[in-house]
Formats: sequence, C-alpha cells, structure tokens
Amino acid sequence: MNNTESEWKPAPTDPETLRRVRVAVKATASAADVARLRSFIVQEAKGIIPHEVRGGVWMHLLRVNSDEVYAETSDQFAKRAMESVRDDNSKEQILKDVTRTRPSLETFKQSHVRNALTKLLSLFCQRQGVSYIQGFNELLVPFLLLDDVGQNPRLVYALYSAFLKSFVPWVLDSAEHKVFEVLKRAFRYFGRLLLYFDPNLFWMLDSYFMTPDIYATSWLVTIFARNFTVEATYALWDLLLLEDNALSTYFFAVALILSKRDEILTCDESHLPEILMNMSATTVEEVHRLWKIGNELRVAQTPPSFQRLMASRLLRPLEKANASTLNAAKSLAGAVTVQTTLEDIMPGGPLHFFTWDCRPNEIVRCGKIAQAAVLPLDALRNADDLIKANRGNEVEQELDQAVEMNRTLSGSSHICLIGSGEPELDDLDVNPLALRLTQEGIPCVSTLRGGFKEVMSSMDNGNPDNVEFVDLDRKSMQEAIMRRTKKSSPSAKRKDAKEKYVSYLSEKSDAEVKEVLNSMLTSRQLVSRPIVLPSADANLFTTMSQVENASPAKGEKRPSEFNLLADLTIAPAIAPEPQKSPPVGAASAGSAASNSQSQSQLKDSKNLLDDLLNPFSESSAKDSSKVQKDPLEALFNPFADATVKDSPKEERSKNPFADVRERSVTRTVEKPKPEFSLEEAKAFWGKSAFAGWLDEKSMAYPPAGIRKGFTLNVENEGAMQGIQLFPCSADSTQPKKVPVVVYLGVSVRYILFLLPHRSSSHQMELSILRRMLDLKRISFRKHEPDCMTLEFAQNRSSDSESFSVRIMDGRQDAIALITKYKAATRS
Repeated sequence: MNNTESEWKPAPTDPETLRRVRVAVKATASAADVARLRSFIVQEAKGIIPHEVRGGVWMHLLRVNSDEVYAETSDQFAKRAMESVRDDNSKEQILKDVTRTRPSLETFKQSHVRNALTKLLSLFCQRQGVSYIQGFNELLVPFLLLDDVGQNPRLVYALYSAFLKSFVPWVLDSAEHKVFEVLKRAFRYFGRLLLYFDPNLFWMLDSYFMTPDIYATSWLVTIFARNFTVEATYALWDLLLLEDNALSTYFFAVALILSKRDEILTCDESHLPEILMNMSATTVEEVHRLWKIGNELRVAQTPPSFQRLMASRLLRPLEKANASTLNAAKSLAGAVTVQTTLEDIMPGGPLHFFTWDCRPNEIVRCGKIAQAAVLPLDALRNADDLIKANRGNEVEQELDQAVEMNRTLSGSSHICLIGSGEPELDDLDVNPLALRLTQEGIPCVSTLRGGFKEVMSSMDNGNPDNVEFVDLDRKSMQEAIMRRTKKSSPSAKRKDAKEKYVSYLSEKSDAEVKEVLNSMLTSRQLVSRPIVLPSADANLFTTMSQVENASPAKGEKRPSEFNLLADLTIAPAIAPEPQKSPPVGAASAGSAASNSQSQSQLKDSKNLLDDLLNPFSESSAKDSSKVQKDPLEALFNPFADATVKDSPKEERSKNPFADVRERSVTRTVEKPKPEFSLEEAKAFWGKSAFAGWLDEKSMAYPPAGIRKGFTLNVENEGAMQGIQLFPCSADSTQPKKVPVVVYLGVSVRYILFLLPHRSSSHQMELSILRRMLDLKRISFRKHEPDCMTLEFAQNRSSDSESFSVRIMDGRQDAIALITKYKAATRS
C-alpha cells in the first residue's frame, strides 16, 4: 500500500468532454445504450471516465438499478447498517482494518468516514452471509471517494456489492474453505501465465522461492487498490469496467511484473523481496500502458481454452463445475505448463502453433495428425532413470537438440507438445521435455490436454472436422500403448521425471493461506515469507507436522535433564505473542495459522523461555533399561536395523520424523573414533551428499573437509534422511556469512545452511555445516525477535562464530527440534 500518498485532488475535466459524457449517461437506459456508452468513453474520452460523473457511469457499467437501491429508505438503511455492527459479525477485525485504511489520507482519519466504513463493511458481510476478509476495506475506499455518489451510503453499498460480485466473486462463498481454495487456485493460474510468457523470469523467481502468494496477494484480492494511489486505482478500475472482463486483472498483473523484468533479473538478491512487493503504477499514463500490454497478452497471446478454464474456475466458483471443466482442471494440475486444446492448435485459430508429436515411434507409426511433426526422443524414453542427475549423456544430447530446434521457433510460433493422453506415459514422454524447454527460457510452450487420445475422441464426436490423420490404426495403437505402459510400469523401477512442477499453495491448509493473506494485507510494511515448493516425490521442505508441545502444570519444576542453560543458552528476548483471536473469517481459534504473531502485544522473557522449552516438559527421565541405547540412533533412524519382537515389517518412511514410534532397538554405544586428517575428511565427504553422510561415523571427519560447491540432491531419500529443512532469510548484517535466501537444515548431529542451486531445481548447495555438539547458544534480538542467532564453538579455540537467520515458517518447531537434538547429544 502507498502509505506516503498525499491527499488526492482530481483535476477538473475538460468542460466539453464532461458535457458529452453527461449527455451519453443520461441517454443510457437499455443494454444497447450501455454498450454505446462504453464505446463512446473508450473512443472519445480515451478510456478515462471524468471523476465528476464516475459514480453514475459505474452504475450503468455494473448494471445497478437505482429504483431497487432507493426502494429502501435512508433511515431503514442506516438502522440496518448500525445493527450489523456486532461482535459475531467480525466487529473487532473490521475496526482494526478501518484504522489501517489509507492512513496517509486525511479523509480516512475522520471519525465519520471511519464509522461509515465500519457500518458498510458490517452490513455487506451480514447481507451476503460471508465472513469478513481482510482487503474488503481497501476495495471499499474508491467508492467512498466518488464525487457524485460518495456521500450516498445506499449507492456506495450498491456499487461496492456489484463490483465484488463481478470481479472477485470467489469472496462471496459462505463456505470459508472454498474461498481460500479459489485463492490458492488463482495463484496457480497466475504462475502458469508467467511461466508461459516469460519462463526465464518465472524460474529465476522460483529459484529464490518468490512465489505469487508473496507478492501478488493484494493484487488479486483488492484489484490493486492496496498497492496503487487513488488516481491510479480509478484509472485501472475504469478500464476494467469498460472491458467488462475480470480476467484482465490477471493479465494486468503479468504486465506489471514483466515491466520490472530487467530490474528483477539484474538486482541483488537481497533487494528482490522489496522490489516485488513494492511494484506499482503511479500515473494514469503508466496504468494505460500496462493495460495495453496485458490486453495484448490476453487477446492475442493466450490460448482461448486456457482463458475459458480460468474464467470457469476463478470467476464462477459458486456455480457447480461440469465434468468437462473438472477434467480440464485435473489435467492441468498434472501438467508442467499451460495446456491447450485441439481447437487452439488447428489452422485458422487465433494463434499460430507449431505442434510436436512426442510419442514413441512404435505408437506414432499407428497414427498421427498431419499437422504435427515427430520429435525424436528415444533415448529419453528408454532411460532407466529420468531424474536429471542420473541421465546419461545420450539423453542430455537428445534434450539439447530438442531445445535448439524449439529455440528457432521462439518468437514466431507457440509450441504445443502432444503425448499419448495417458498420464503415466505423458510423465515420461511429454512433461520432461516441457520442463526442459521452459527452464531453457523458451516461451509459449504448452501441452495438448488429453493428448492424442483426446484428438481421436474429438474426431468421433465430429468436432473439429479439419483434423487430418495419417496411417491411423486404432487397434495397433492401443496394443502399442499397452506394451509401452507395461514397459514403463512401477515394476520396471522407472522413476518419474517431475522434478518440480508449478504448484504453489495447493498443498497448504486454509489456515496457512489465511496467514499469507492476513500478513500481506494487514502489515503496513510487507515482509517476504517464502513458501517452499514440495518436490514430486516427497514433501521435503515443510516444517514438522507434529512436535511435542506439552507445558508443565503451574508451579511444577522442569526435569533437570532438560535444563540446557549449562551448554545451550537460549537468550531471553521480548517477542510478539500469538494473536488471541483468529483472523476474521476463521471458523475457530484452532484453525488460525500457527505462526501468526501480533506486533502490538508483548510477553516477558520468562514466558518466551518457557515456550521454547515446553516441548520437552513431559520427557522426564524414567527408569532406563539395562541395555544401553544410543540416543542419537533412536532419533536419527527409528527404523534402524534391529529385531523387533512380534512386529511386522514396516515400510521405511520418507520422513523419519513423520511416524516415530516406541521400538525395542538395542545398541551398544561405541566410543567416538579419533578425528581424521583434513585430506582424509575431503576424501570421505566427496563432492555431493550420499546415503548416510551425516550418520555416526561422519563425526570422526572434520566438516572443514567439505569442498566448496558441495551439493545435496533433495530427491535422494538416502541423502535427505534425518534432515528437516526450514526456509529462512538471512540477517542483512551478515551478507558474507549466509546468503539472503537459505534453508536451515537440522539433523541429529549437525546444523546446515543450504542454498538453492542456480541451475538445478532438485539440487541444493551446502554453504555451512556445523556439529550439534558445538552449538553453544541460541539468542534472539530484543527488537527483532524473529531473528535467531546460532553461536558455535570453534575447534581448538575459545572463540566462537555465529550465524543469524530469520525463519519464515516453523520457527518454534526449529527451536524445539534443535533443543531436542542438543539434549540428546549431551546425554
């Protein structure tokens, strides 16, 4: 939000233009008249509605019937608005947001204006039967400032209601979980558009985990009202109403981020969050320029079928989707890029497509469409392992050749890849190539929804009739597909090539989405909160789903074995306490995001210390068995090789902390081996992580032996075993110690700092590795309680070194885990 915006004073409109617009408004009565009014303003007034009559024009464009509005008297309206301000109607949250609304404008500091905001927002929620969502207040501001109707509460309410129904209809669902589901969906579709038009920019942002929910939340929820000045907001909304297409918001957003492309690609990574979250258009001319770019992208560059899918899934959420739409949405969720249909790629369509048939030769020989060229990818299809790190040179050469062939098409044609239409086969034949092409920066890459299977189905239904088939033999094709499917079945131990597909908040709960929404729309200074993309095979980057969090009874002392202040000191700090009430619209306090914090309420240092140590309050020492156990082994690998009496074999979990059970694992503790030399350590660590690289024997090799550029493959379950990752941003005062976007890795014996790999989506680079035994202290800054400093002892020295990070998700979980493992190492 522009908190430095000065009081808005619109310049008077040219008298002749104003007179002609007023005449056109008075002559508007029917739908045909509204169409003529639109055309007149676009052509004669250059798309700018005079502010003196903007409210009246908007009433026509939003189809607001004044007779229906005035059917309710002003006294009746005022009484009902007053009665709607109730505790059970989001009163507390509305009052908070009203005080935060346009704080730089004197108008919104006046008590009567704030009262009007409160009553109108409360009445809207009551009449629509919806929960208040933060951002409603920003959407109401432009209507209150209209010159001609802003002083009439009934007209303001009618315009506000009609605008939300037309351009953000998903907020009107009474089922809260559906509201946040559409918001998550909006982020996904916006991401697909950005990937389609500028894959280089998309993957650059992706490498720093700058996903749309971080910077585009207020764009999509408030239609830029929170980000733009009043003047710029009016300019954008005028165009939006004249165009009468709510999808234009998404394409305008794409145009806005593309306008900052060079600045984003060349900026220092420490400035990236600030640039993204402060993007804005400040003048009417800039808004019109971006609108023209976005409109060109929508009309002339985006496949019509994808626009129809967006409209159905985002603009008509209250309608029950038909089977065709649901199947299209499901197909898109499993694809790498935007999907097209047969109607899009046929000659004579609005876009020019070059179509590649990516099916194996044995299937292509049984039939193909004449418009498609065959792309040779035999080495890729026959590879035993499709994970990029394990592909052979022949596969890489084949992919490189495909990239170069498609690079020549870039800028002149859209590219469509056709697969068999069987999801299992498309994951082998189509998606790896689509992923590679976009990662190489080739724009406008899509896959055909339903593949060749859908092409034959369309032919059977007689639509379209201009599809020409070559050598079509359905029976032989089906047999070839069955052979291909059997060959690539899981029994053949082929592995999927989904390194990292486009999926943003789809895996997050409604409570987590609320936290993103609230943090983006309530704080005056936006803070970057990276959201981690899960890999295709395992949710490696999420915080612990369960951590012991039992507090001792009042007055009860903690067990002495968990008094960590001897070696591990958690320095007390004054930190924000969690909000007592959930975000408005939450069904219950339990559904609120666990990491949400109030910036206005504080708690003392004793409570903070208690909170940090609570997870272990019930872990008091009990009578141990006669056989000595290795506590590190029990924590690190609960499925260690051992005989478990009367217990069936269990499948090894991808996350060793997901299901830790009591098991009778007996093991004699070995004495630590003497530390090896630096050269021996280098030979042990190698260049990349391997299965068991952080187990007990690694303690004999100094971490100083790890080479620069050491990598960790997050898809390698053996290498990732026992490592819990937490997304962080580094302390800006230590740019040389820890980069701006990092991961804090916590294992039983080590603490790691990892960086996203520059060129590989499934690799991470190890920046710092320190032993848990060397951890001396965890501290927090008094005025920056979210900044955690880890202090380590240095070998053979009384000195220490420290690293500071800000954990974005799961701070308490990370502290609890470190404390737990530190206690285990001491025992």
